[in-house]
Amino acid sequence: MAPSPAVLVMTQAISFGLAYLRRVAAPEFSRGFQPTERLENIPTSRERRLNSIVADATRNEKRAHRGFQPTAKFRRRYAARRLLPACLMFLLYLLATCAISVRAQDADYQTAVSFVQQGQFDRAFPILQRILDRSPNDLKARNLMGIALSAAGRREEANEHFKKVLALEPKFVPALKNMALNEMAIGKAQDARVHFEEALRSAPEDATCHWGLAEIAFAARDYKLAALNYERSGDLAWKDSRTAIKFATSCLEDGQPVKAATVLEKIPTALSAADATIQFQAGVMLARLEKYEAAARRFELARQGFPDPYQVGYNLTLVLIKNRDYAAAIRAGEETLAAGRRKAEIYNLLAQAYEQSGQTKQAYDALRAATELDPQDETNYLDLIALCLKHENYDLSLEIADIGARRVPNGRRLRLSRGVALVMKGRLEEAVKEFQTAGELSPEEALPQVALGLALIQLDKHSEAIALLRRRTELNQKDPRIFWLLGEALNRSGAQPGSEEEKEAISALEKSIQLDPRLPQSRVLLGKILLRRGEVARAAEHLEKAFELDPEDMTAAYQLAQALQRMGQTERAKQLFTKVSQAKSGELQDAQRNLMRIIKAGSQ
Repeated sequence: MAPSPAVLVMTQAISFGLAYLRRVAAPEFSRGFQPTERLENIPTSRERRLNSIVADATRNEKRAHRGFQPTAKFRRRYAARRLLPACLMFLLYLLATCAISVRAQDADYQTAVSFVQQGQFDRAFPILQRILDRSPNDLKARNLMGIALSAAGRREEANEHFKKVLALEPKFVPALKNMALNEMAIGKAQDARVHFEEALRSAPEDATCHWGLAEIAFAARDYKLAALNYERSGDLAWKDSRTAIKFATSCLEDGQPVKAATVLEKIPTALSAADATIQFQAGVMLARLEKYEAAARRFELARQGFPDPYQVGYNLTLVLIKNRDYAAAIRAGEETLAAGRRKAEIYNLLAQAYEQSGQTKQAYDALRAATELDPQDETNYLDLIALCLKHENYDLSLEIADIGARRVPNGRRLRLSRGVALVMKGRLEEAVKEFQTAGELSPEEALPQVALGLALIQLDKHSEAIALLRRRTELNQKDPRIFWLLGEALNRSGAQPGSEEEKEAISALEKSIQLDPRLPQSRVLLGKILLRRGEVARAAEHLEKAFELDPEDMTAAYQLAQALQRMGQTERAKQLFTKVSQAKSGELQDAQRNLMRIIKAGSQ
């Protein structure tokens, strides 16, 4: 703290007084003396003064006998010795006054600190102003005045005090931080960033500065910088759950899912109902991270106090389904409906939970309710059609497709689903027309063309299918299904081993696998062609992977059994042959299975 003017005046007065006493009482100290040859014979200062006084007294006594007056030097020294006690008393008084003044100023400052800590700003302001009137350059007092004004909401006034502090001491970190915090609060983010960065030059590990820079970066959607500064802000990233949510969001958006999950785990579960929004946000992020069980716990906690109970109920039901806890999902969905929040999407979710738990009738009823609540949303018709197709109720699936097509005449996915239903009914020519209509409604989309190509292959219109699919490979170069079906059409057209058609088919299938290694159909067909060419080991590799991806695909099982038998692995081959022979005779044909996959993809 800088000394007050009063203290400076007192200090100067004491210095002048001491200098005067030295000159008057001991002038030899100002003159100095010359050393003699033998240092030990030099009399001490005290001895010299006593000798001088005695000599003067003797001379003055002799003068007095002769009628002379005492010398001026004697009179001066005599007067100085009479003044010495008074001067010393005055100096002691000045020192005492100075100490009292400093103690009083310190006491005022501590009193002001106490009032600020108690939030009694109106009582702190006059005390601080008194200190500043006495000592305008008092950094601590002026900084505290800025803090008090900031806490009282008078941020612009506070910043004026912080600026005065920085004018005296440009690297005074507390003032830099406090001014930056005020600038953040009043929307001057760029100014705040500059002052936080300036403070970090003097205090590189200051947690508050890193927190402030993180908040600024988060608001600007610079998630990488935000995550970095939240990490360096220490406990400030955890003390406030809202800050922890921002930290987790930054990590998630910056591609750090493990770090995001770690941050979310640290958010307390014992928050009050007022913090339900934080629990909801944590649940949403955990769901994005596919931490469905943890997400469900957060949504449960958010049920009490979240402003939109329906959103909590919907999200809770969804993550429970994702976690395969269908009984809990049904409870959550039914509770949401019982609360009077009847929406098509919650019925749709309930239908999924019902179906997965074996309650097909309830699933069907839920989807029918969804179509009635929102007749213009084709998603519910698509899910209902898929449910009917799954249970081989083709007549009902076609009936629902007809209802949906009337209500949503331009629904290209509904046209696609109706075409699939027609294929299941064996009405391939009508199915082709539906696929063509779906393609016209969405000419840039590949899915209707995939279905059309498959229908043409089933109708043995291989040339037409090949021409269509070759055109689509130019338009949809990233769609693995187009290349798979082109290989299928070429193979079905009677491509001979070693022919150009076979080479084109193999190339198309390899391209399909490259685009999507998890598409089993391409691997099954490629394995079948390679097996026919005698490339048994390579064929077995693709067939093994295809069977792993879809254990219910009997074509993959049969082809793999043949490859294993030729490789001498007879025991496993026998097991697979048995599996194929025990499969239901009424199971869907390959084309129907593939179309079921198409309807599933189209409903996404």
